[in-house]
Amino acid sequence: MNWTYRKPFEQDLHDKYDQPAKEAVAKFVLSKCEVDVEFNDDQYGVDLLVKKEDKQVGAIEVEVRQWSPKCPFPTIHVPERKLKFFGSNVLFFALTKDMKHAYWIETSDITKYPLKEVPNVKVASGEFFYDVPTTDFVYVEL
Repeated sequence: MNWTYRKPFEQDLHDKYDQPAKEAVAKFVLSKCEVDVEFNDDQYGVDLLVKKEDKQVGAIEVEVRQWSPKCPFPTIHVPERKLKFFGSNVLFFALTKDMKHAYWIETSDITKYPLKEVPNVKVASGEFFYDVPTTDFVYVEL
């Protein structure tokens, strides 16, 4: 496999979705758990830091997808490039484009699924994704 192909960073999509998506997930987690959620100051790090009594106890990576209100596919593709964020107590959230719903999964469960090269018009070849059954995610209203 050639791991060098990645979709180019799209600043306009980042500007549109990043902040509101992180806010939606932080608000959801705060409403369900007795923890604090902070935005990570490291722009290259995982999106949200989960803390309890000022000690980091987890983290959350957030992405917005272009479907709503539910994922219409049998699997959700999780980018292989996100592997650097995977670990114990790290969640991955895939939000619907209206940011009213999300699918979440523990990142430790993602890597048991196969990597799949997915064609992308923005790169010469495809990018690699973990091909995770949608049924293995927890679907929630934010």
